[in-house]
Amino acid sequence: MRLSGYVVVISLVTGLLPTASVLAETDAQFAAIAHLGDLNGVALHCRFLDQTERMKAGLVEILPKKRQLGEYFDVHTNMAFMDFIGKHASCPDRGDFSRRVGEALQVLRVEFSAE
Repeated sequence: MRLSGYVVVISLVTGLLPTASVLAETDAQFAAIAHLGDLNGVALHCRFLDQTERMKAGLVEILPKKRQLGEYFDVHTNMAFMDFIGKHASCPDRGDFSRRVGEALQVLRVEFSAE
């Protein structure tokens, strides 16, 4: 069952990569979305629900209204969540994590402000 979950995630990622990279005008924009998704996966596992809400609100505010960009964020969220579990990682300090989310949102804002 676990393997099939990874196959689905890998299929989604490979299917979304060309679409997402066409929609994100630069590699930096693409990377900013991916990084925020990675943080969201950790936040979900650690039950930092205030941070997941903060990230999603930031996406709605900052990103162009293109479904594929949100889907790409979700794929990275799922991959990071599964990776965190697989590594048996410990949850980060809540304050430090909040700071990292703020920095990631600022990068996203800067990268998409040129549009």
